[in-house]
Amino acid sequence: MDAQRLLVGRAPEQTAIGTLLDGAGDGGAALVIRGTPGVGKSALLEWAAAAAGDKLRVLRAVGSVSEFGLPYAALHQVMRPVLGHSNRLATPYRRALDIAFGRASGSAPDVSTVAMATLELLAEVAGERPVLLLVDDAQWMDPASQQALAFLARRVASDRIVLLATHRENEVGALLDAAVPAMSLAPLDAASAAVLLDWAAGALDAGTRALLLDAARGNPLALLELPRAMSVYSGVDTGRLPLTARLESSFLVRIEEFDAATTTVLEVAALSDSDDVAEIVAAAELLCDPHDVSLLDPAVSAGLIVVDGAAVRFRHPLIRSALLQRLGPDRRRACHAALARVLPARPERSVWHRAAAALGPDAALAAELEWHAERAIKRGAPTNAVRALERAAQLSVDGRDRASRTYQAAALAYAVGQPEHGERLRRHYRDLVDSEHDGLRYEWLIELAEGDRGGDQRITTLVDLAGRASMVGDDALATDFLRASALRCWNLAPGRPVGKQVIAAADRLAVVDAPTRAQLLAYCSPFDSDPEIRELIAHVPAAARDTTTSYRLAHAAACAGASDVSESLLTDAAERLRADGHLHTLGRTLSLLAWSALRRGNWSYAVAAAEESTRLCAETRQPFWEASSLVAHAVMAAFRGDFASAEELIVGADRKNPRRSATIGAVTLIARAAIASGQGNHERAFTCLAQLHDPADSAYHPAHALWSLASMAEAASACGEVAAARSLIAKLPPEVRATTSPTGRMNLGFAAAVLAGDDESETRFAEALASDMTIWPYERCRLLFAYGKSLRRRRRVRESRDHLRRARDGFDSLGARPLAERVRAELRAAGERSDSPAADVWDTLSPQETQIASMVAQGLTNRDIAKMLFVSHRTVGSHLYRMFPKLGITSRSELQRMAVEHDR
Repeated sequence: MDAQRLLVGRAPEQTAIGTLLDGAGDGGAALVIRGTPGVGKSALLEWAAAAAGDKLRVLRAVGSVSEFGLPYAALHQVMRPVLGHSNRLATPYRRALDIAFGRASGSAPDVSTVAMATLELLAEVAGERPVLLLVDDAQWMDPASQQALAFLARRVASDRIVLLATHRENEVGALLDAAVPAMSLAPLDAASAAVLLDWAAGALDAGTRALLLDAARGNPLALLELPRAMSVYSGVDTGRLPLTARLESSFLVRIEEFDAATTTVLEVAALSDSDDVAEIVAAAELLCDPHDVSLLDPAVSAGLIVVDGAAVRFRHPLIRSALLQRLGPDRRRACHAALARVLPARPERSVWHRAAAALGPDAALAAELEWHAERAIKRGAPTNAVRALERAAQLSVDGRDRASRTYQAAALAYAVGQPEHGERLRRHYRDLVDSEHDGLRYEWLIELAEGDRGGDQRITTLVDLAGRASMVGDDALATDFLRASALRCWNLAPGRPVGKQVIAAADRLAVVDAPTRAQLLAYCSPFDSDPEIRELIAHVPAAARDTTTSYRLAHAAACAGASDVSESLLTDAAERLRADGHLHTLGRTLSLLAWSALRRGNWSYAVAAAEESTRLCAETRQPFWEASSLVAHAVMAAFRGDFASAEELIVGADRKNPRRSATIGAVTLIARAAIASGQGNHERAFTCLAQLHDPADSAYHPAHALWSLASMAEAASACGEVAAARSLIAKLPPEVRATTSPTGRMNLGFAAAVLAGDDESETRFAEALASDMTIWPYERCRLLFAYGKSLRRRRRVRESRDHLRRARDGFDSLGARPLAERVRAELRAAGERSDSPAADVWDTLSPQETQIASMVAQGLTNRDIAKMLFVSHRTVGSHLYRMFPKLGITSRSELQRMAVEHDR
């Protein structure tokens, strides 16, 4: 098979890839090449390898349909040639790779930690010579490797690393990510197809030529292969036979010409999870006549395989799939058994071949697979453990073991973001339920599958299930049910009577710890739980908090409106999660942190958190939290007067909220109101915020309605809807109006002042301004603005100027340009000139650059910053290189000084 011939008509694609290779010395890139089998994806990789020459170090990995659940198997293929350089890595990264590749034992590194270690090692190696990663058939690689490679693909822009991956069309995979550029290979046009066929087949009669062109449909591999097996298609209606099947049949015609020995080695190679030629030949020899020694040469001569040193690989994946299709079940088991026999020193691989060779249940083999599943989890690859647990369940002799392993596999599938596998395993588990405990576990799988469906009745059901789980002695499951019921309370409408039932059940069952109780209180009863939540937080010493505890306490404080507490807790949780490499929970934490920092006026900090959270939640497939972060960013953009960006961010968030979560709907209305208010459309702003108070509206959310009362009152005052706003506040439930939430009390006081009549306006403003609003600088400036306007309207012009100046200075400091300009207009009307401040060069920095600058101010090195932001240290250096001329500085110390001045 001539790779060059497969590239006929691919000049544009070659040019695009060549541009990436030429630029590798200055910066990296990633590209996923998508297409159907035989369209020329692998040929482009081969061309790239040849084009790289000696200018780039080429590292390869090939996915295989026969690959088992071995974590990081494909990543190990890529990294094997450069692992000798791992002594350059920091100890934690070096150890993460050793554990991931099974060379050491220890606590499980997160996939992101393994990926970061890989990125750092590749960046070090690329410092000597740019690196070209060629990843063929990524869709068949083990899940952990796919995740790690996708992590790399998103982060190589500033490193001298080019990653080219091929991926079959209509197959799922981690590398198919909106953040990773992709190129789709279409079939060849008619002229190019004709050139390739004439090149491959020489002179053909017109009828045969037309038949082959029609059958190939522009597929390069078909144009090369079909002429070699024309007899297969004699008398066949080629329009009825899929092209892939025609190609596989073509390869089978050639395979049938080999003797038994060569056919056997091909069969073993097709089923092997490794490309090690010695292993494959040794296993084949166990199945062949000992006198058959020329096993590989005929297949090499026929162009079906390539032997490159110690490795053997098929020229095309369809050759392997053709072989797999011809294998009967008995022959498959024999080949697997032979492979298992030659792998006594590799138990993590031989166990899979023994499992594939097993005819029936085998308790010992099932237990061994379960052990390997646990080991995969410890190696930071829980996705790989799903398949091991499923096969262990299939091989289990005891029915209870089978049920337990199936449940574990299903729950793990949901947890690692594989709902389709979770659904299939849940259906299997349903048929194995044989006790009340099994039934309760099945109910939990239902909750994992349908976590946001159902109203009060489902919450009551979950509380009942928690009680039953406690009675059978499964307190962990009881806690899961309680936490799920509480989260539903928050998402549906916090503060409803059913929330009290959840808290009462937790008290009665006594199965929850302090952090979980804080969460239940915040989700179910956020308006009156602030004192107890603060007490619970105080009772958990910082030294006793792990990442889970810190996150739960922080989330509780955030939902209760205790922004002063939540921001510090979330910052602490984020630091812990960064250190542990838990990107999934870090994404959520940063989303909450963005909202807390936004409410406290720390906008640069909030924007950086929102931007990073958006990236991480997209990467870890958490659409709810991605939408939350996008909306937080939109609110800040609106506050700063960037209304076009705010609208774009809202559109992006809306795409991430297909199930129309009430929480996302509520904060989206808040963002739309911020845009409308900033543009002077106060009537629209009031309409948006009033929807939060309407139980019939899909975005009804009492907590967000309470926390946005200041904005609603402000809009109502500006558009003449004061009476309507007063009515909405009067209809708030008593527990809301008597809230202990600091954010809630501030909003009630603000609204009372802005909506007060002339006879009590002075008193209400005095009360609101006398309260401690230090942690809400934006609202305090707005209150000063409102009071200044009120004083000027009442002809107390001199008094008004002092309040207006303070409001103006505060808005300037925050970067709230629309309101700052309105205050200036008000000051001019009061007879005082007020010029706009000069543009601050600091505002030209991107959110990530601001984040890096803040870390530089803390004295962190580039490597420290890289570890915290999950990028390479060279990427950090690249950012700093671009920041210096932007800011007009030349040294790190100058950046530290500027960052300290602008921090928060």
